[in-house]
Amino acid sequence: MNSTNYTSDGLLSDDKMNVIATINVITSSLSALGAGSIILCSVFHRKICFSEVYPIFQLSIADLLASLFFLSSTIMFLNNVQNYPGGCGPCDYITAVMTSFYISTLFLTLSYALEAFLRVRKRLHNGFISSSREQQRTVVSYSFMHLIYAVAWLVPLAGGIVLLTPTTSSGNTQPKDAECSTCLPVFHYTQDNPCWSHVVNGTSWHLAYKLVFLIPLIAVFFSNIFLYLCIARAFKQVSMRRGLYTFHQRQEESTVRRKAVLYQSAFLCCWLPTLILGIISFQSDFAMRRYFWLYVLQALLGPLQGFLNCIIYGWKREQFRRALSENSSLTSTNMPSYLSLTL
Repeated sequence: MNSTNYTSDGLLSDDKMNVIATINVITSSLSALGAGSIILCSVFHRKICFSEVYPIFQLSIADLLASLFFLSSTIMFLNNVQNYPGGCGPCDYITAVMTSFYISTLFLTLSYALEAFLRVRKRLHNGFISSSREQQRTVVSYSFMHLIYAVAWLVPLAGGIVLLTPTTSSGNTQPKDAECSTCLPVFHYTQDNPCWSHVVNGTSWHLAYKLVFLIPLIAVFFSNIFLYLCIARAFKQVSMRRGLYTFHQRQEESTVRRKAVLYQSAFLCCWLPTLILGIISFQSDFAMRRYFWLYVLQALLGPLQGFLNCIIYGWKREQFRRALSENSSLTSTNMPSYLSLTL
């Protein structure tokens, strides 16, 4: 079956796949540089275990690893390395590990929101009693958060290992067209497509490839919305317990809402094209060639996650910058709000 037949079945042409791959190289490189800047500065200033730094440091590691694996796989695609579904070649391994790191980034953004919520609730429970310096220096708000971080790394890694399971049927020949290469992991094919026809239970495995990322993506998005709503509600309770609801407190509450909207907007901006493609690919008449523009948007925004994260969670946050430059930003006398810790 030649490339023309594949394209007539709804797949993208080689030229269009190369356009997507080139964009992926650029955006994933930017993400690697952004995430790397957070990691290098945190290590250089020896502030990894500061509460303002630790969550974004973890997230940056996941972003860096995901971006580097994605970049490597895409470069292999552009250099015509042949690897197809079920073939157990180098790109299968790279894609499986890359997918696990991208899922880790999703879980770590959720961990970030959870940590922010726990700090606000802890402050509300303590009734504004000032914490000791040692308590303020703790890496996480509660010890069980270490388990949450471990789960955010280990569960996706286990899912990535599962993705290596599918094997090629011995009686079939693998398609050798670029549209089916796993070196450029575009999983939004039709449910009945030639790319997975040679794989044992190929339709089921193709569905698993899509759901293993889509389900965490949707779950984390709505969980983050819920947590940031809880943060805003808890913060308002904190303000009301102080007695008089001052103009300064209203400003702080507005800041909380703006940050929550910013975080969710960046998340949605990165993953909305992927989410739309994932959903519409379940249609029986789905054809990749109809949505080339959406694949371009996915290539522009999805791999750019690490770059946006380093800005909004890192360099844009005053408390993160202060933590790198002071002995302890937690004990700074000009700290604008306790909620700035982590959020």
